[in-house]
Amino acid sequence: MATAQVVCGEPGDIKDQPGHETYFAKPEHFFPHLTEDGKIPTAQFLSACQGISDFVSFLGTTFTLVRKDIQGNVDKVRTRFEKDQEGQKYLQDLIDADLAEHGGKFGIATEGLLWLKRGLQFMLELLSEMVAAYNNGQPHAKTEDLSAAVATAYAKSLKRHHGFIAKQAFKVVTMAVPYRHTILKAVALGQEGLDDVCIHHIQCHLDNFRLNVKTLVDYYISKSLDTPDP
Repeated sequence: MATAQVVCGEPGDIKDQPGHETYFAKPEHFFPHLTEDGKIPTAQFLSACQGISDFVSFLGTTFTLVRKDIQGNVDKVRTRFEKDQEGQKYLQDLIDADLAEHGGKFGIATEGLLWLKRGLQFMLELLSEMVAAYNNGQPHAKTEDLSAAVATAYAKSLKRHHGFIAKQAFKVVTMAVPYRHTILKAVALGQEGLDDVCIHHIQCHLDNFRLNVKTLVDYYISKSLDTPDP
């Protein structure tokens, strides 16, 4: 297993090194830095969301519905953005424009973004759990099974928004997640022995990912479009 350290400056500033190319080192997959006044750049946010959607395919066929849900909501927001990229340069402006167009109520984009942020919360928690389990000091062979990580991530994010049928369906997803080394090989673009590098690259993403999601969650709450977690 690789032990080389990859220098990570600010979150999202990692770069591929020769022989250490990974999915999460691609610039288009970085969640953006916020502006000084706390706004989220829409174009880079959507690019990063596309990266998360594509990453879900690494989790196997049982995650197909999860990927379709995330992708469908990315597409809804992107369609709105493409109508006026300059006027909706920041995600908060896109939300305001969509609300104004629909009399203060959800439009297609704002409802899509509501569910997108919930899906992102799930993926953020899952990646965080994956990194934490890898770095917890136990032999890596004992933490390969990610079913508990998926269950914990689900409980912290999507579960409260789902009805009985969706919750039962997600139990199947929880039990069918691939082992971590299989996922990390996909993150390493098929290369072997880069688990340490992959985990480090994922970890470098988490701060900006978390800040983007928190900012979006807080904005929806401030607009009375969603309620805080209990």
